[in-house]
Parts: sequence; structure tokens; C-alpha cells
Amino acid sequence: MRQMNPSLAAAFGRIISRAVKERNSDAPTPCLFLHLITNRCMCNCQSCLWKNNAWEDVPFEDLKRFYREAAEQGFLGTALSGGEPFLRQDLPDLVRFIKEEAGLAILLFNTGWLLEQRMDEVLPYIDMLLFSLDSANPERHDRMRGLDGLFDRLMRALDLVKKKYPGLPVHLNCCVQKGIENEIDDLIKLTQEKDLRISFDVITEYRHGAGDAKFAVTDMGLPLPELRRICGYLLERKIAGAPIINSAMYFQYFMDGKPGYRCHFPKIVVQLDGRGNIEDCLNLDQPIANLRETPLKEIMALPRFRQLRRDTEGCCSCNSPTMVDLSNVWENPKLIFEQGGITVG
Repeated sequence: MRQMNPSLAAAFGRIISRAVKERNSDAPTPCLFLHLITNRCMCNCQSCLWKNNAWEDVPFEDLKRFYREAAEQGFLGTALSGGEPFLRQDLPDLVRFIKEEAGLAILLFNTGWLLEQRMDEVLPYIDMLLFSLDSANPERHDRMRGLDGLFDRLMRALDLVKKKYPGLPVHLNCCVQKGIENEIDDLIKLTQEKDLRISFDVITEYRHGAGDAKFAVTDMGLPLPELRRICGYLLERKIAGAPIINSAMYFQYFMDGKPGYRCHFPKIVVQLDGRGNIEDCLNLDQPIANLRETPLKEIMALPRFRQLRRDTEGCCSCNSPTMVDLSNVWENPKLIFEQGGITVG
């Protein structure tokens, strides 16, 4: 496993130790958040299932209270996403509080659109930074993201981050969706030129609403034969030494025809949307609770919060490596250290 910076290595070690301990429990307690701190975004990505510019963000004071409670409940880290997190003007205050007062590790997703002018307010407090990049071709990336000039701003910000924050782990993340097949080699080449690593995220095509309804849906998914071919090629490139983060098992899962996996994700991670809802990922029309109304300790004692951790074992609709790889790691923590396993840092 590639050398991590000390802060990230320490946080990662605590998370793995906690997960190993919890997997032997009859009622596992999550230790991480996947937190969409806003659903607002200036992009119009064709595969996005999360954007909603009409939703009101949770005020900073409510988030401070929530993350103070999270520290008291033993949470170890949070992945801040969106939307575009930098659309929150109070993002510097939020990451500073989460890091210095609550003591949680922070992974931050972003598009690169606003980073150049705001990085010094935020980056000193985070442990890892991810850029969303769907093409190494500027025109195509901007078209897929629905925002002219985005690629150039992302590249400028990326180069500046590497110069000003050389110890900060930085990764690229690419959606595996319609049109990617001819992009892979160029994306890997760009990743190598920037001395980075990249993850390939097979898009999830819908999110669950009530009953059989879809809360959100996209038509950018790939037919299974094409997906199998693409994942086979990505695995070949990974084995040949390309700087790809995904586990070999992740690509093999799609090459085998997406046979299904047991989802353990909610045993490790609590998901929140930009309105403060603790999500029930099997029925997003009916959130478990809202952080503005219910203390975290009470939320975690709710019957539905606990039951969700069992019910999701029968679901495999999410394609993201976040869900698939973490579920694999839950069943076999040794994947963190084995050849072809998960790579972090």
C-alpha cells in the first residue's frame, strides 16, 4: 500500500480498527458520515441523482451541534459532498469546526469550479480532496457537466493545490457512464501526468423512493455487455500498473454480470442530504429523522435506523465503489492489505 501522510494514516487506522470491532457486533454502530452538505450545484451533470437547487441548506449552528454530538457518539470521519460544497459560504467555518472541535477526519469532494479562490480557507482542515473529472477532453468534460470553462478551472485549481499543499492526498474520480469507453486511456494518462490516482465509479442509475417508485433516475447507465467490456479493460490497466484506486474485486463484480452483493454500507456510514435528513436509502421519500429536530443519539436509537442495517443486506442497486468496496471490506477486512484490494492515500 502506498505511503500515506501521517494524519490520514492515523485516521484510516482508527476507522479500520473500529469496523473490525463492529462487524462482530449484533448491532453494528456506524462511525462515518456521507454528508451532502448542500444539494445545490452550478453544474448540470447528466448522470446526477442528487442536485436540487431549491432545497435549503442546514444552518451552520445546527451542523455545529450535530458534529459535536457526532464526536460524543464516537464518529471518526465525514465525507463532505454535494452538490458543490464550496457553494456554502460557511464551508471554512464548518470544516474548521469538524476538524478542530469535533476531531473528525474529513474527505472533501468538489468540481474544481470554486476551489482556486477559496482553497486557503478550507484545505488546511481536510485530510483528502477528490476532484470529479469525466473526460480528459476539456470540451467534452464541460458538456457532460453542463458548465463551460469547468475543465480549465479544475486543472488550474489542481495544479495550485499540488504546489501549495503538497502533503494533501488528492484523487480524481470519474463516472463510468455512456461515452466513457474512448476516454479511459486519456484519463489514465492525465492522472499519471499529474502524479495522482483515479477511481472509476460505475454510476448508480436510480435511487429508491417509496414502494417501487424511483426517487431519482438517470438514463446514462451502460448496457451490461458494454459495462463488462469496460470494466475488463480497467482491470487490465490496473493490473498493468495504472494508478487506479478501485479494487480488482470491484471491476470483477461487473465483469461477472453484476451478480449481486450483500450491502453492509449502512453499518459503517450514515447518509445525510443537504436538508439535514438522515436518509433511508431504501425509501428516500421517508427519511429516518432530521438532524435539526432530533439529537443524533436519539436518531441512532430509532427502530428504523437499526433495522436499515439489516434490510440493506438484500439490496445491491448501488454501483458505486463506496458501497461495493466497503461492503466487501466489511466481509473481509484483509482486502485493505491484499494485492488488488482497496488503495487509499
